[in-house]
Amino acid sequence: MKSTSFSIQIYKFTLFLWAFTFLQFVVLPVAVSAEPPKYTSIKSEKVNLRAGPGKRYPIRWVLSRKNMPVKVIREFDNWRQIELFDGETKGWVYKNMLSPKRTAIIIGGTQKIYKKASKYSNLILKLEKNVIVELDHCKNAWCSIKVSGYKGWIEKSKLWGAEN
Repeated sequence: MKSTSFSIQIYKFTLFLWAFTFLQFVVLPVAVSAEPPKYTSIKSEKVNLRAGPGKRYPIRWVLSRKNMPVKVIREFDNWRQIELFDGETKGWVYKNMLSPKRTAIIIGGTQKIYKKASKYSNLILKLEKNVIVELDHCKNAWCSIKVSGYKGWIEKSKLWGAEN
């Protein structure tokens, strides 16, 4: 009788150790390592957006705007799941098709670009919705951008891709 009780205790202890190890090394790191999305841009004029992380998955879309900003929402091996500025289009691309170059896209209609980070500064130009700009840096509610040889400031809320 005592050996059966002892065996049950060893079994319970082993089960407890297995569960503890599983939680410590599998479940908790996933919960803790929830990093914010990263923004990057498309490197080429033609990039296949696939249904899954690999060449065996079907192509859902062909992206054809070089420097278009994208949000990386997941990573798997050498593949990145990205989301486009419409918030709905998602898919997987090979990591080499992405550039570290930070760009952003004008949202919400025609937007004003100023010489300094202020609405009271001189107006440099106006940009239409969906124009891609090179993102220099952001400071508080304003971002410094470059586009077609011009350099100026725009309100951060008027851009998609400037969140981080």
